[in-house]
Amino acid sequence: MHEAEIIECRATKWFYLRGWAMVIMFGVFLVLFLKDWKVGWPTKNEVYYTYKAFEKAEELFNEREWSAEDWESETKKRELFPAGDVVLPMHVDRKATWPLQLSGYESYRNAVMEEGNKTIPPMWALYTHERGWSSAIPEKSYEAKKIQEQLYYGIGSGILLIIALFFLVRNSRRSMKVDGEAFYAPGGERIAFESIRRIDVRKWRLKGLAYLFFEDAPHSADSKGGALKRSKVDGLMYGQFKEENGAPAEALFQRILQNFKGELVELVDDEAESGRENVDNSVPEQQAEKAPSQE
Repeated sequence: MHEAEIIECRATKWFYLRGWAMVIMFGVFLVLFLKDWKVGWPTKNEVYYTYKAFEKAEELFNEREWSAEDWESETKKRELFPAGDVVLPMHVDRKATWPLQLSGYESYRNAVMEEGNKTIPPMWALYTHERGWSSAIPEKSYEAKKIQEQLYYGIGSGILLIIALFFLVRNSRRSMKVDGEAFYAPGGERIAFESIRRIDVRKWRLKGLAYLFFEDAPHSADSKGGALKRSKVDGLMYGQFKEENGAPAEALFQRILQNFKGELVELVDDEAESGRENVDNSVPEQQAEKAPSQE
């Protein structure tokens, strides 16, 4: 078997689809969160408090009879935004007074007479049309703390995007392979067939996953019964099982089995399985209970 053909399994289409899906998802989250932080929610605050000014103007106008001079004087001293920590777009004047549409007495009085029975305040539809806003009634304002959270979520999404890109690039350059003497893990570790003491195949048929338990120094005097390291054979990520492509992952795994003389774990134990899934591949694992040996 020393002259056996090398079987190499590279990253699969399934891996790339999943990897790029994660990258796109975190990228979209990054853009949306930063947009809400910088522009979206501050603009909604501007719309909300402007609407409240139109609402207040209608209430104020109906309180009593106004002269043109008194009305214009009153509206010009009314500030549009409340004092305090209100987040607004950078270009907005925080000391702005009510819009001109509210200060013109004649035009506003006519609007009240014509539009006073509508669900939106007088002049609001005209004003929003000029500003390019929706005339719908804004639901709420956003506190500074909530807007700042969008920045944190954006930063978190950016970090996850970088991590996803890192694993996508790293794993795309990796492969798993076998020759006549050993299995070569995606991380580059060489695992000689003679060092493998146990193979867990319980997930191979359903998920394309198998685990090799091996010794670092199989020829040492005290190697038997000692701690084992674990390596994963992932056929979904590397190689795949398509018959038209020769099912490279299956061919690789069969090469391992053909050169294996140890214990084969085949019976499914749900409780034991759930405990094993959290074991890190890089951490040595004590030998498990004895299972039937492969002939």
